[in-house]
Amino acid sequence: MRRPDKNSIVGWGAMGLGLATAATSIWTDTAAAAGLTLGLGALTVVYAMWSLLARNPTKDHWALSVIGLMLFISPWVGGFAAESAGWVVWTTGLLLALSAGAAYVSDEAGNVAEAARVDELVTYRLRQIRQHEVVGAGRVNGSARAA
Repeated sequence: MRRPDKNSIVGWGAMGLGLATAATSIWTDTAAAAGLTLGLGALTVVYAMWSLLARNPTKDHWALSVIGLMLFISPWVGGFAAESAGWVVWTTGLLLALSAGAAYVSDEAGNVAEAARVDELVTYRLRQIRQHEVVGAGRVNGSARAA
């Protein structure tokens, strides 16, 4: 059995959080709460799906962490902080922002390390080529003088 990687864990977790947030719109009392929870929950599900399908989900993790932040502040913006839907949205928003933010930082660290490794490899190969050209030029000049 294949072991799940962190990207699939974050993607499926975000999808679950998005579905829970969207389902919250069913039992809210105010229109603002219903609209914000349904809209941001659906947006979370879309970005979670994209992060599961993408080869490099770094940007999707960034978007999910921003959506988590928007979810976290939405009860104050929408005026439903006193309702129970506010607690659901605060919890899902905080969990989404933390998990997607941690995945984004991890992805970026991996990409930076990979970029540094590629730069070092390119520098090494360029040195080899230059050294080979200098040695080759010395042979050509030395053989021309001998003739």
